[in-house]
Amino acid sequence: MSQLGQQLSQAADQNRELLLILRESDYAPPALKQNTDYIADLQSQIKSTDKELARLHFFTEKERDDHVKYRDSKVRRFAHKLGGSKGEEKFTAKQEKEEREFLEAWQHEREAKERREELGKALEQAEKEKRTLDEYAKKHEQAQRQLHQIYSGIFSGPTPEVPGEDQKEQGVHEVQTWYEQCHAQLGHDNYATECLQRASASLSRALRDMDSARSSSNMDRFGGGTIADMMERSALSSAQANLTECNRAVDEARRSQPAVPALSGVSIDHGHMLSDVLFDSFFADMAQHDRIKDSQAQMQRAMEQLQKTIAEQNQRVQGAQEQRWQAARRLEDARAQLQRIRSEAFEHLAGSPADANGQTGHASA
Repeated sequence: MSQLGQQLSQAADQNRELLLILRESDYAPPALKQNTDYIADLQSQIKSTDKELARLHFFTEKERDDHVKYRDSKVRRFAHKLGGSKGEEKFTAKQEKEEREFLEAWQHEREAKERREELGKALEQAEKEKRTLDEYAKKHEQAQRQLHQIYSGIFSGPTPEVPGEDQKEQGVHEVQTWYEQCHAQLGHDNYATECLQRASASLSRALRDMDSARSSSNMDRFGGGTIADMMERSALSSAQANLTECNRAVDEARRSQPAVPALSGVSIDHGHMLSDVLFDSFFADMAQHDRIKDSQAQMQRAMEQLQKTIAEQNQRVQGAQEQRWQAARRLEDARAQLQRIRSEAFEHLAGSPADANGQTGHASA
């Protein structure tokens, strides 16, 4: 038996075992890279959000102090009363301004807190997935390293004893690269789809909130009083929170798949505490009711756009799945051809038949 035949005979069993491990863990290295990039992006967003939260909290507390001081200042109110109706109007306008600035600052801080919580949950899940991928990637790397050592010793350099082996091996390398690219793209498209589904759920909740706000506003027009006003404002606040969550999910989808378009802007008018509650009137209620209807119409158009976007993204996922399937088939065929050559080498040169079943994988030699 030739020296090559002896080497092949000695490596036959280990060769089959390592090829099986590689075939079962091929997905791990590209998936781990994508996961690592995603974690780095989340950590960067969290760091930026934490800085933004500190800034927003400072301004919220400042606006809260200004609002409370002006609201509870009897001296200021008395001084404005001395100025007659103009003084009262000036005091009311100033008080409303302070309240509006505080509520806006509070809303921005609240949105940032919600975004920070979601980023934290996403990071926790991504790190959990990374631990699993790490384990399989290490198994893949170890098997590949061992197989590389075997093949380096057996098939290093030109192998005229095994015609076509060098060319088939190069073909495997090329198809492996294509497969990894297709797998990564499918991962991006799947994640974008998940984000868009979350966006759709959030926007659906926002639409339900707008229905509640519109119902309360309609009640307010016909004497619903303070309770109807407060119910309306609560529903509008909930709608805004859900809309913010929707936009955040769409932004995530766009980072994963740039072909996803931005969502059309939706403006929700929350009204003002003083004008809508303390100085309530039929005409003010009518105006606010019309604004709610307008916001609801904007939101409905955004939902129609989002459903179209989801349908388009589902088509991208199907295309990416088909592309990865083709790459997987090509890779399997390339490995099978290379393994067939090597199996024949084992059989011909090792002096004993080599079972090719299950030997459809191959690592870089």
